[in-house]
Amino acid sequence: MKKIVLTVMAIVAMTSVSASAGVIAHYSFDSDFTDSASGNDLTKVEQGGATAGITTTAGEYVFGGGALDVVSTVSNQAYLNLASPITMGASDAWSVAFWARRAPGSDKRQGMVLGDTSNSTDFIWLSDNSAQVQGLRFRNSDNVTSDFGGFPDDSLFHHWVVIADGAGSVTAYRDNVSQGSLSASGAFSITSVAAAYNATTHTHNGQMDELYIFDEAIDAATVSSLYGNNVVPEPATLGILALGGLSVLRRRKG
Repeated sequence: MKKIVLTVMAIVAMTSVSASAGVIAHYSFDSDFTDSASGNDLTKVEQGGATAGITTTAGEYVFGGGALDVVSTVSNQAYLNLASPITMGASDAWSVAFWARRAPGSDKRQGMVLGDTSNSTDFIWLSDNSAQVQGLRFRNSDNVTSDFGGFPDDSLFHHWVVIADGAGSVTAYRDNVSQGSLSASGAFSITSVAAAYNATTHTHNGQMDELYIFDEAIDAATVSSLYGNNVVPEPATLGILALGGLSVLRRRKG
């Protein structure tokens, strides 16, 4: 009987640990800038009166009771730096999911979500520039730009997901609706949140909530679960393994 209990505990423990498999960083922004997945916490940088903090005001967050609140201008910026930069290779699969809203009156160049602040490549940007794109722009380390547009800024929260499959394709979702796929390498570097690009004009001005970074290309079911419930589903194969293991144990016991 003792052996059976220990085996069940092992299966449950394996399933629990693997329930968040693929998540390499998760910033809930409920009360601070900590990473609940791997401890890759964020440190804020504030310049010229710009601020980065946590808002708990109703309507300024989506899940959990808080969100990142950044107040920046094109000349005064606030943003957050990762303790350890994340670098994805061209053949690496990865995904980034987040809720964000641009504050009313934001400059058309603002809306930067994350990326590398040391160069003009490597960013995910919620652009509202009618001469370029109104929606989301992803630029990889190879300076290839992927635009998912047709969404003039409405100052409301929207859920965005960017997925690189590691085989030369990048897909975007907006509010659980696929915006299609484009050909581009997934090579990508992340040093900062709420800023990217080596110019002070490209920061975020508004709120951001539930930022996830995955080391895998998440599927449509996971996108839907994040959008509806802010939950990363347990991998189906592990659920089957756990149920199968319990079934075997029951048969052995009988």
